[in-house]
Amino acid sequence: MPRALALALALALSPAVGTELPAQAAGTPPHSSSLDLTAAVEMARQQGLLRQLADARGRIADGRVRESTQWLNPTLEWRRENLGSPLQPDIFATAYVPFDLAGRRLALRGASSAGRGRVQADLQHERRMAELTVARGWLEAASAHELARVVTEQAAALQELARVDSTRVREGLVAEAVGLRTSLEADRARMTAVRARQSEGELLLTLSRQLGATVQAAQLAALMAPGLPDAPDSLLAVETAQRGRPDLLARELAVAEARKRLSAEQRGVLGEVQLQGGTKETGGFMTGQLGVAMPLPLFNRNNGARERAAGELREAQLLHDDARRALQLSVIRARQHYVALRDTREAAASFDARATTLVQSARIAYREGHLTLTELLDAERAAVDARTAHRQWMVDAWMARLELELALGARLDAESPLDLPLLTPSTPSGR
Repeated sequence: MPRALALALALALSPAVGTELPAQAAGTPPHSSSLDLTAAVEMARQQGLLRQLADARGRIADGRVRESTQWLNPTLEWRRENLGSPLQPDIFATAYVPFDLAGRRLALRGASSAGRGRVQADLQHERRMAELTVARGWLEAASAHELARVVTEQAAALQELARVDSTRVREGLVAEAVGLRTSLEADRARMTAVRARQSEGELLLTLSRQLGATVQAAQLAALMAPGLPDAPDSLLAVETAQRGRPDLLARELAVAEARKRLSAEQRGVLGEVQLQGGTKETGGFMTGQLGVAMPLPLFNRNNGARERAAGELREAQLLHDDARRALQLSVIRARQHYVALRDTREAAASFDARATTLVQSARIAYREGHLTLTELLDAERAAVDARTAHRQWMVDAWMARLELELALGARLDAESPLDLPLLTPSTPSGR
């Protein structure tokens, strides 16, 4: 093969090597106006749909708790009788004041205190889950953006290669099968690029909805590998989670709330007494009146409400026990996954460098006649796959870290974007 044609082929495939984003390749931080992971989570915290939905649901749940424990209002009645008759009218002014003789309302007020604490703990957990969802959305969108760029550049390189081989086929320098192969590869790469751009657009749409603002691909900062500090040992991780997880606290408060509601319904056999007092004007004389009204528990002894409250207490206890078991399992699983990905960080970090070396070596070998076209194309595809694997590893590493922190209820270090307390520096760590 003439050296000029070999050089043209090498230049045509050169865009497939430069797949790094400029900022990432140069090692410079993204532009101040770019949207990185921390900025995305902060934006979601301020105006994101998931955060606002969590706050709205918290208000709904808090209102329901308070609604069932409100004191009954007193009633004021004014009544005039004997209208349309020769008799002098009787005029009544009466106040009706409900009185909780059995203490049911007091027990419900105690349940309300535990219930509102439960609502706040659930709200805190839902906010953290919303932040994790947004973080996942940003990571997937940033990864899709960079992968779309990689496959688009590969498609452009293969199209140029197909044009070069088409000319060579007409000149009789290569077999027709070679030109057909490069043409098929170019068309396949174009279709792959279209799918990649479509996937990128869908993920950007999802991220925009989560953030409550339109996000363009150009606004995304470069996807960078996370810091991976040492993980606390398993025992300390479980202890930290038991102290800091709001979802476990919510289940504990739910048991206390259900227990007090059962106590309230057990007192509800005797209904609320109603005290009555007021004035009565009759026959021209002003008199007073007193009265007591009390429902008699003959037909309704509050059996249904007591049965319901007992079932709710049992349900709350079962959910609490399950939450404690699930917490331990989730912490151990999250820690194992994090440690496993952390052990691969050195190999993953060299993916791009090794992909570049592979492509350069393959091109040199192809120019020297030691590599066939098929082997060169395989090398190019392997390089793209390596870069794809590198970006997927960064997404997986970020998610493993964030999921571990969420399982712990604490950040491993201050670089985490999640709104969590920081593990103390004296925390023991292990592998």
